[in-house]
Amino acid sequence: MERTYRGQKFVMVEVDTDTYDDCIRKGTDTVQNVMTGEDEERVDENRVLRLLMMKCIQSPKIESVGDLGARLTRQLERDVRELHFGIEPMTGTSKKSDDESGDDGSPNDEGDG
Repeated sequence: MERTYRGQKFVMVEVDTDTYDDCIRKGTDTVQNVMTGEDEERVDENRVLRLLMMKCIQSPKIESVGDLGARLTRQLERDVRELHFGIEPMTGTSKKSDDESGDDGSPNDEGDG
């Protein structure tokens, strides 16, 4: 994925599963539930997105998001979210043809009944 912001081209690639899992681990904290007193794991989604952003942006290499500015950081986070959590593009179709599905095309068809 390539995007240009503020005259700078950003090249992003999907990270591998191990890198993704590592970002999730680094973005997870153990906190005490104030109601139960039990320790719980909580994922800081902003931290995970920023860790993913630093891993998936190949050019320019980002060492710290602090220098980017809030608006640019949020836009890059949206791109990272789209790249990692968007629907995988499909080729072809998985829908059965009308002949295979038994659908006679009537608007009130509810299957075999």
